[in-house]
Amino acid sequence: MKRLAQALMSGSLAARLTRRMIAIVVLSFLVLLLILKLQYETERDSLRDRSLLAQASDIAAHVTLADGGVSLSLPQNLDEAYDRPDRQFIYVISDGEGRVLASSHRQSELLAPLPGAGDDRYFSLPDLAGRGTYYGVTVDLGKGEVPPLFVQVAQGSLHGDVLADSVVEEFLEHSWPFLLLLVIGIVSVTVWTVRQSLLPVTALSKLAQRIGPANLDRRLPDDGLPPEILPLVHAVNRSLDRIEEGYRRERDFTATTAHELRTPLAVLKANVETMSDLGEVPHLLEELDGLERLVTQLLRLSQADNLVLRRDERADLAAVARGVAEQLAPFALKEGKSISLAQGPSVLVHGNADFLALALRNLAENALAHTPRGETVEIVTGPGARISVIDKGPGVAPEDEARIFERFFRAHPQGYKGAGLGLSIARRIAMIHGGGIEIGRGAEKGAVFTIRLPELPHPPPM
Repeated sequence: MKRLAQALMSGSLAARLTRRMIAIVVLSFLVLLLILKLQYETERDSLRDRSLLAQASDIAAHVTLADGGVSLSLPQNLDEAYDRPDRQFIYVISDGEGRVLASSHRQSELLAPLPGAGDDRYFSLPDLAGRGTYYGVTVDLGKGEVPPLFVQVAQGSLHGDVLADSVVEEFLEHSWPFLLLLVIGIVSVTVWTVRQSLLPVTALSKLAQRIGPANLDRRLPDDGLPPEILPLVHAVNRSLDRIEEGYRRERDFTATTAHELRTPLAVLKANVETMSDLGEVPHLLEELDGLERLVTQLLRLSQADNLVLRRDERADLAAVARGVAEQLAPFALKEGKSISLAQGPSVLVHGNADFLALALRNLAENALAHTPRGETVEIVTGPGARISVIDKGPGVAPEDEARIFERFFRAHPQGYKGAGLGLSIARRIAMIHGGGIEIGRGAEKGAVFTIRLPELPHPPPM
């Protein structure tokens, strides 16, 4: 019993539902008892009123008018009832002036004032002669007399209706154990129903507790679940899909990063161990440049993954494009290539200008790496919140479009010295800014990479 009480008082969903269901059951019984009480009182009053009218009718039936007076000859049973020492039944016959003409128990006054036209003919006496409450009625004698005569009859509160007394006595003596068992049964069925209804949720909770990094491929089942739970289960399964994909990508990223770092480090170690003269220094510097580039890209990728935009940050895409073009122009000339900039009007976006410049610079560097000498890489802003980078390289093969943004993926590893992180960083930055990167083909040849961002609404004119 103590464990049951503790379970019912806990904060679990089952305990909350059980408490509410028990409260509903108890409240329903209280309302039912109130309704029964009101109905009983209504029936009791109705029975009492009919009994009083019958009592008055019996008195009037045995009244005789003679010589300006009245005489009353009651049968033995009625005479004995009105002659009882406890005075539970009283009658008074009076004229219209309120003078008592005949009565039981030598009653010398009216039991209640005679009612006027439209007044209630029923009355109650809170304490008549120290014998408790009496209920009565005043009726016309009905003999056609002028002026009319009246009969008042009353019953003491100790006289209850026989049927009503029997019902109450039966309920008090025999029915309350049955009702108590009924309440206990309903509460027990309620507790059982709540527990059975929540069994699927309990089972799902246990399954969810057993899902961890070692078994992220497991999913919550949705068979036989109520419709209210299905959206939650589907949302959890979708979250597990994303978590599993994130774990997989992180594992692949860690393994690939270790491989990418191990190779140049092994080469450097071997060259240092076998270096006999300074002629090998340029080769070592080239290896160090590649290693430095890889570490820098890894740092940028980590920064992009942890980027959080402030609500008040704003960036002008035209200024971002102009800055990247100016920064890469000397490098392009050194490689025998060029960069052109086609600027549209200034467009403000919610974003970080430095990271947007990093994304655009990665796209432009990738374009320069795949563009032949003597050709031009174009940077075009607009229309709207868009920046496009157009190169004259071999373009992106259709089978590579789905993988080109994967980390460390290189479509042409022989002709490109990068680590394969630039496009991944650019897309990550674009996604954090609420946009993305689209891949297309140039008018003649080459590829078109377009950063697409949500544009800030223009302020209303003043």
